[in-house]
Amino acid sequence: MKRFVLLLLLLTPFTAITSSAVMAEEVEKQRPKVGLALSGGGARGAAHIGVIKVLEELQIPIDYIAGTSMGAVIGGLYASGMTSDEVEEQLSLIDWNDVFSDKPLRPDRSQRRKDDDILYLVKGKAGISDDGVKLPTAVVQGQKFDLILKALTLPVSNVNDFDLLPIPYRAVAMDITTGEEVVLSTGDLSIAMHASMAIPGAFSPVKLNSKLLVDGGAANNLPISVVREMGADIVIAIDISTPLLKQEDLGGALAVIDQLTGILTRRNVETQIKTLSDRDVLIVPELGSIATMDFEQVDEAVVVGRAAGMAAKQQLVQLSVNRQAYLQYQQSQSRKDLEQQVIEFVRFDNDSKLSEQVLREHLNVEAGDVLNLYKIESGIANIYGLDIFESVRYNLVKKGEETGLIIHAKQKSWGTDSLQAGLELSSDLSGQSSFNLGFAYTKQPFNELNGEWRTALQLGEEPAILTEVYQPLDPAAKYFAAAALSWDNRDIRSFSDSSGRADTEYEVARWGLRLALGRNFGKWGELRLGYRRFTGKADLAVGDPSFRSFDFEDGQAFIRAKMDTLDNLNFPRQGYLNSIEWSVGKEELGAENDYQQVLLSLSGAKSWADGSLITSLRLGSTVDGDASINNRYRLGGFMKLSGLEQNQLAGQHMGFASVAYQYRVYRSQVFPVYAGGALQVGNTWEERSDISLHDVRGSTSLFLGADTPIGPLYLGYGYTEGGNDAVYLFLGQPFF
Repeated sequence: MKRFVLLLLLLTPFTAITSSAVMAEEVEKQRPKVGLALSGGGARGAAHIGVIKVLEELQIPIDYIAGTSMGAVIGGLYASGMTSDEVEEQLSLIDWNDVFSDKPLRPDRSQRRKDDDILYLVKGKAGISDDGVKLPTAVVQGQKFDLILKALTLPVSNVNDFDLLPIPYRAVAMDITTGEEVVLSTGDLSIAMHASMAIPGAFSPVKLNSKLLVDGGAANNLPISVVREMGADIVIAIDISTPLLKQEDLGGALAVIDQLTGILTRRNVETQIKTLSDRDVLIVPELGSIATMDFEQVDEAVVVGRAAGMAAKQQLVQLSVNRQAYLQYQQSQSRKDLEQQVIEFVRFDNDSKLSEQVLREHLNVEAGDVLNLYKIESGIANIYGLDIFESVRYNLVKKGEETGLIIHAKQKSWGTDSLQAGLELSSDLSGQSSFNLGFAYTKQPFNELNGEWRTALQLGEEPAILTEVYQPLDPAAKYFAAAALSWDNRDIRSFSDSSGRADTEYEVARWGLRLALGRNFGKWGELRLGYRRFTGKADLAVGDPSFRSFDFEDGQAFIRAKMDTLDNLNFPRQGYLNSIEWSVGKEELGAENDYQQVLLSLSGAKSWADGSLITSLRLGSTVDGDASINNRYRLGGFMKLSGLEQNQLAGQHMGFASVAYQYRVYRSQVFPVYAGGALQVGNTWEERSDISLHDVRGSTSLFLGADTPIGPLYLGYGYTEGGNDAVYLFLGQPFF
């Protein structure tokens, strides 16, 4: 009898565990299947996370998820096995301002692409191909968004059937050709999420299964019907879509356009809501003034979503299961973390002229490397930064027992050759003004090593034409050669300190040839050795007739070193831009006489919160002999001794220093606004013996500036010692 009792006691825990598991299985079989329908709404979609937190607290299993736009992103991440806390954390870590810009951050670009910023051309480019001139299909191609979604879904990257995810899932997009709803149930989860959130005009359409897909909001913004078709008995629908504007708010054209879009979306949402039964649950978080693009208010939206979920607790709690059943559900839902994998092979799907070796060198990921997401993403950014591709994506694939990396590099569909235009303007609002209108055509790549041929035309105050070839000499572009032919026309002036009137002014026209060999050092700088040859004429425009017009010849060898880590050339906040150049003019090289010049330029920026300090120092000197008139250093104009005319001062020697402070008064990805001021000192001198600290001019400036799509635009005031002052309207780069 004692043995029987002992055996019974030993078996009781096992029996209890078995019984509990059996009960959990019975609960799972008997309970209704719950589907989650998540609407689109941009940043407002963070409210979905708050509601999901309540569902987790109430132990409500989710069997199916369907989402549109941001609802597809939140739903896709949750369906992949992330917890609500993990989804919230990842959403808050995303730099959404950076997401809405395809270009790599400036410090991460090659020196060649950084040099493009020195041009005042509008950064938007029209593509040129055999079909003529074309524009990109959207402001943003979504390159960075692709990489973010890919990284977040990498643990389920081998799952191509969304029914096999921890939670079965659907993303809703729209075929932009027909306007029809497209329900995505297979393929790459990250691409499906991206397609569902490809806002027309903002993000480029995603080509998938021969269809061009965009944001699904206009087709089915609250996909109740989709989750019902998946098998849901009960639907929890969360509507975070933006409400329609009231009549008094429809004051502008943009508001009317937004309203039209909102009407299309609202109608399909109302149609879906009408299909809900008494068993279903509709949750509409009160998001108030949080707008579609208010991604800085993600945390607030999560809190609002949680409050809305708790308000529906009485309805939701009826869907709860016991602790054991919910733990079993969580175990089946959780995803496995990626193990340390070795990349056994790297392959490229490349439809451009570039050689595969160029892509390999820029990717810098080799067979045998341990999987490192940061390294892969950095390499892809390098390839995308070549400015050849519309998108560069990657897949981790299994071939037998081997794990491989495939890079899909899709060439720009609108053409890799490009056409740009730009405007440079300086006006002191009192009659003195100068402007230049520029155009540039760039053919790239014209060979497999990514050679460039750029031809630029400038009309206005200083007309010019230039054609330049830039040729990398190896696949990694460590070494390069450059050659250029040019013609330009500019004024060289000499002013009297006392009168403020020009003593002489020459109109200098010259033809030029430039040849160079160089070495790039990572992404931070370059060393260039070259030869320059000029021939031209200086016509006297202002001055004593004894100063006659004359022809001139010039030839020089030069060496220049540059370090460039600035984050922004227009309104810098961090980094340095330093250079030093030594040039030697020789009769043997084509100069009329021997001379030597040195130019040192040191600039840097440092920021605290929204404030930035920008310092500049420029020293130039003809250290030996007399330089040709076309090699005079020039000063004057806005932020270069503000108060003086543009390039008012010229000489063989120059010294200039500036300290500027700017404060960002309005944050915006499209139109940030800054206010600030600057102190400057400097002058130019024709002879070394004339250089004196007593001749240094002081200048003060105040400005309001905006980084506009056509370039940095300033309204400013400047005063320079001697009674020179001016109010400026300036379009261009004043600091460098």
